[in-house]
Amino acid sequence: MWADVIVIGAGLAGMTAALAAKQNGAEVILVDRGPIGTGTNSALSNGVFSGPVSPERAEEYVELVVRIGRGLNRPGYVRQIARDAPAAVEFLCSLGVEIAKTPGQWAVRSPKPETIPGVTLVQGVVRQVLARNRIRVERGVYVSTLLQASGRIVGVCGHDLCGEAREIRGGSTILACGGAGAIYAKHDNQASIMGQGYYLAACAGLDLWDMEFVQCYPIVLDEPDMPMMMIYPPYPQEATLIGPAGEDLLQKHDLGNINQAIIRKRDVFSAMLMTKGKAGPICMDLRAVPDEKWEVHPLSLLKRFRAECRQRPIRISPAVHFFMGGVRTDEEGQTDLSGLFACGEMVWGLHGANRMGGNALMECLVSGRLAGLGAARLASAHPDLPAAPISPVAGEGPAGSERVDLRDLRRRLQDAAWEHAGVVRSREGMVAGLRKAENMWRALRAARFDTPKERVLQEDLLGGTFTLRAVLTAGLGRLESRGGFLREDYPAQDDAQWLRNSRVSWDPASDRFRVEYVPVEVG
Repeated sequence: MWADVIVIGAGLAGMTAALAAKQNGAEVILVDRGPIGTGTNSALSNGVFSGPVSPERAEEYVELVVRIGRGLNRPGYVRQIARDAPAAVEFLCSLGVEIAKTPGQWAVRSPKPETIPGVTLVQGVVRQVLARNRIRVERGVYVSTLLQASGRIVGVCGHDLCGEAREIRGGSTILACGGAGAIYAKHDNQASIMGQGYYLAACAGLDLWDMEFVQCYPIVLDEPDMPMMMIYPPYPQEATLIGPAGEDLLQKHDLGNINQAIIRKRDVFSAMLMTKGKAGPICMDLRAVPDEKWEVHPLSLLKRFRAECRQRPIRISPAVHFFMGGVRTDEEGQTDLSGLFACGEMVWGLHGANRMGGNALMECLVSGRLAGLGAARLASAHPDLPAAPISPVAGEGPAGSERVDLRDLRRRLQDAAWEHAGVVRSREGMVAGLRKAENMWRALRAARFDTPKERVLQEDLLGGTFTLRAVLTAGLGRLESRGGFLREDYPAQDDAQWLRNSRVSWDPASDRFRVEYVPVEVG
């Protein structure tokens, strides 16, 4: 199978990339293991896009993003997002998605208040993708390795969910695989988001930047026997947070109202909730909210769940939400490896040490368009495959002979990530977590799979344990707290020593990670 451009991942970033590549004349194959659009984190979003709503406010946006990112952002990329944001939103509107402009943001409007805005967003884009005759959608395909020739990526290989081998070759390949939130016991991501893109990229020889910076969202539904789900802002003024001893946590810790705490003190807010949660459940009390507010967004979304939000306080917890780190790309969305592009949460540089709310979707739009247009240009300039032999990049481990309980191993991976690489970390904890991750990695490499479903889970766990190793390796060397990275043994931010980005590389021969800390880019 051949295409000018191959896109791996069908969230907002991947679908935007596919549409942009097609717009530039490319034949596109869009690959995803699950449902197009609705099986991705984009569908779980609140549908908000941050950015300068007018050109004269672009520098104000850049300054705010860098301030929230605590100076670790890549300035050129932040300015590129600021410059291209209005055109990206215009492109989205041209697809028929209804967008409302608010101060400093754009927001998707759902036709029904009980519909998650992200679902409305992806459904609108999916319709356009399926209507384009030069975009071929391949559902149920799991990409496990990249194909390389003469130092250039020339396609992908993997298998379908029945276990049949699949290979696609092309002029350019785009990674739009999302982050790795589901490697944590507490997260609000889709269950399949386990770092597969980071794994593919690192196996191809790319560095991973700032992987220690993982953002938690403070207020996620954490009721027993229910899926974890972000309780979307803005929160009504009647809402309160109750600690294990019945205390009003916002008042006790001088955090203002919940909306102020979410915007201005998200990191310390999450840390406080984690500390208090060790003594017992933390609850949000919505019983004083008037009836009319339950009929409009965002409280209307809670009607879809069985939580008795109006009869009793509901349990909440911080949970992993977003990865700030990833791979470096140029102004056209191409990585340091020719023929390989990236977009969305895969990309490093916009968020620095912490992400500003609404920037995830904006990055999907802008970086998706950049990658799609750039990949199409490269494919048209180099229509033929290199003459050198094509070989798979090292990644997928050989089928082993040992029987391993993969579901139990997944639980152990998630517990280890949450305990040792969660909201607040320490050297002792990260060392212990790294040891656990390495042991799980070795067990997975030796594991036998008997069914296609087990093979998918094994490969998910390989990507997940690999990503956790990268997160912990980068974190161990950073002797400070900054943004989404909090260390109890180094609680202060240290600009004199640590205004640096981490760069993790993997050596497959020794199966070791190496980390450097590079002074931030200026300009």
